[in-house]
Amino acid sequence: MGPILPPIAGWVLAAIVGLPSRPDAAPLLSRQETAENWTAVDFRTATCGYAAADSLTFSLPPGYVVRDPHQGSGAGCLWGTAPDLDRALSSKRAISFETLEHGVFQARVTPNMEYEGSGRFSGEKELPAVLTEAGMGNIRVARKSFPGHSGLVVTGRRADGLELYMLYLARENGSNVVLINYRTATPATSADSANWHRFLAEIR
Repeated sequence: MGPILPPIAGWVLAAIVGLPSRPDAAPLLSRQETAENWTAVDFRTATCGYAAADSLTFSLPPGYVVRDPHQGSGAGCLWGTAPDLDRALSSKRAISFETLEHGVFQARVTPNMEYEGSGRFSGEKELPAVLTEAGMGNIRVARKSFPGHSGLVVTGRRADGLELYMLYLARENGSNVVLINYRTATPATSADSANWHRFLAEIR
């Protein structure tokens, strides 16, 4: 494989197992909504300001808020219910997604994937092999278009039931690539797949 494989492998493993965190100060960046409707969030809020300004908006499930764990662009920004985010950030050593009642989204800039234009991302051909080596099965890597942006949607499932949902997102005119992970409830439920597909459908 080419030289892109090692950094992608490291980033994929980090995406699966989680990242270090110091959750001493983690204020909410958006108001919690109790309505059943999903709530639109602008790009700057959704990325906690770590990514370059962008016109895209995302939608959050009912009851979700945005929180900055203050770990820089590597850890990025979390979206989830306040109780789940409290649990995810309860340790000063690492962000933990092991006891979630609902799914949690994590959005951050990734330095290990570049956008090459015409819908192509560097390393996309190696992703299936990397994920297989990480123990994932049922792997799907698919390009998807969004307004003024290209995306690479990656899904998979590990033998122990862990489900992987990833979106690499880049502007057509060039920018850093943003990686959005969806960490499922534990254990995963049918709502996780529904949340992921609705999230993708409501990117504007």
